[in-house]
Amino acid sequence: MANAERPAARLRHVMVLLLVLPMLWAAYAYRLKVEIDAMEGHAQQRLALLSASLDAALLRFESLPVVLAQHPQLKSLLLEPVDGARIDRTNRLLESVNDRTGASVLYLIGPDGNTLAASNWRRPESFVGENYAFRPYFQQAIDGGVGQFFAVGATTRVPGFFIAHPVRDGGRVLGVIVVKIELDPIENTWADGGESVLVVDRHGVVALSSVAAWRFSALAPLEERSREILAQTRQYYTAALAPLPLEWLDERRLGLSGREFLAVARPLPWADWEMLMLNDTAPARGAAWSTVVAVGLVLSVLLVAALYLKLRARRLRERLAEQGVLERTVAERTADLADSNARLTREIAERVGAEQKLRGAQRALIEADRLAALGQMAAGVAHELNQPLAALRTFAGNGLVLLERNRTEALRENLQQMIGLVERMARLTSQLKVFASRRQSAGGQASAWAATQVVAGWLAERLERAGIVLAFLGEDCAFPLQPQALEQVLSNLVGNAADALEGRADGRIQVRTASRDGRVWLAVEDNGPGIDPAVRDRILQPFFSTKPLGHGLGLGLPIVSDLVGGSGGRLEVDAGEGGGTVVRMSWEAAMPQREEVDDE
Repeated sequence: MANAERPAARLRHVMVLLLVLPMLWAAYAYRLKVEIDAMEGHAQQRLALLSASLDAALLRFESLPVVLAQHPQLKSLLLEPVDGARIDRTNRLLESVNDRTGASVLYLIGPDGNTLAASNWRRPESFVGENYAFRPYFQQAIDGGVGQFFAVGATTRVPGFFIAHPVRDGGRVLGVIVVKIELDPIENTWADGGESVLVVDRHGVVALSSVAAWRFSALAPLEERSREILAQTRQYYTAALAPLPLEWLDERRLGLSGREFLAVARPLPWADWEMLMLNDTAPARGAAWSTVVAVGLVLSVLLVAALYLKLRARRLRERLAEQGVLERTVAERTADLADSNARLTREIAERVGAEQKLRGAQRALIEADRLAALGQMAAGVAHELNQPLAALRTFAGNGLVLLERNRTEALRENLQQMIGLVERMARLTSQLKVFASRRQSAGGQASAWAATQVVAGWLAERLERAGIVLAFLGEDCAFPLQPQALEQVLSNLVGNAADALEGRADGRIQVRTASRDGRVWLAVEDNGPGIDPAVRDRILQPFFSTKPLGHGLGLGLPIVSDLVGGSGGRLEVDAGEGGGTVVRMSWEAAMPQREEVDDE
């Protein structure tokens, strides 16, 4: 009898093992997929933030060569490139602009590719006299376009992003003005964050990376055509461009340096780049194995419990063989236990389903809120631009009629109206650009009185037409902002105050300064109708405005809040003692330290 039971016991053990192993493997695979998916979602979010920061670093200097190309000093030197006095003045001009903007290097190139002037003309590695005709950014700009190119500096061997713009004299291109932007601070930030980030160009070469050893390597062996192009442009100078020892395991995973990574990519079309983030899958596999251990422990407990119940049932059957009443009692209790277990299983399933529905509703709510914000912004921008565009079309038609009738005075007024509409559209788009770029406002020192005089000059015609008096009261304090940032703050606040005083005969705007309690204070007050307390907590939100649709995007106060907060200041909006509105800002009185500019 005992010998006959042993094969049956072995068969049961094998069947249990065949049931348990698939369960453990399913638990491992499911948990690994959940962890990998979560890791991929987090990586996508991080890539969106990192690409946005890279965009902001480059867009900060995008318009600098465009503006400098209009400077008469550059055209003068390009027309007479051998004049030593003009070369000296242009060197000093570029040096001054470079110091104020924080760019790496600014330099002017003649039509033959020789550098005529540069902001680093005092340094041993000066660009003056170097020829960059082989660079694609020069070739694109000399042909009349805008050149953009990432490369290792041919003179300094320091990599950077180059933006070039043609300098014109009428329809003729005289030369090229170039700004170089070094991206080492961004790479250092990635490295400090402990993330494995790569930016790969169209040839598959790693241009930027948080891991220094990966920089200027290739994801795969380079084709001969790619090597010829890179050698011709000297994009990476003498780097070997050796392929990294990586192996793709599937569409999402790769092996590198003995480790497995999840690779998540995001295209950067403006530079023909692709940003990749590599996440070590070891934590995900560790979590999956932890799940296997937990499931194994649960199954072990259930198995022990099952064996215990089986043994107990056997003993009960032996004891109650002659006691039918007790057998019925045991059967009833066993049935109750089964019912309770079924009810508990149903409750667990219902709670799991409710939790999944709740998570889905939360995701839908977040997506709806995001779409609502985008819709609000798109509607405001479309309305603000469509109105002046329609007016421009009407004025253009009127201009043709006036030109045919030779009514020059009326045509002049018509053109002035069109200029005003273009300036209005420029203000709207500049507000969007300032809000999107989150440009740095700290690191300088600005005079409140000087900034007020600049803003008064900008708004003089508008204030005079509305009969509004703008006054400066208090001492001339220095505030820890860049001069352009302080002018932007005062321009937005004085402009908002002028809007509030529209149609008021005794309009008055006061700019007050004070220094007390270890802080410097700046306030802009008006005697307008004030702000409704019900909306006062929302006026710093982007795209919220109390003005009628068509009178602004609602970005003025959010821009002021960003500039003040970015420089370490505090901002509050309150009602004035005699009515109207007062916007107060304050900073610590400590003098800011001057930031040094890295050379190429």
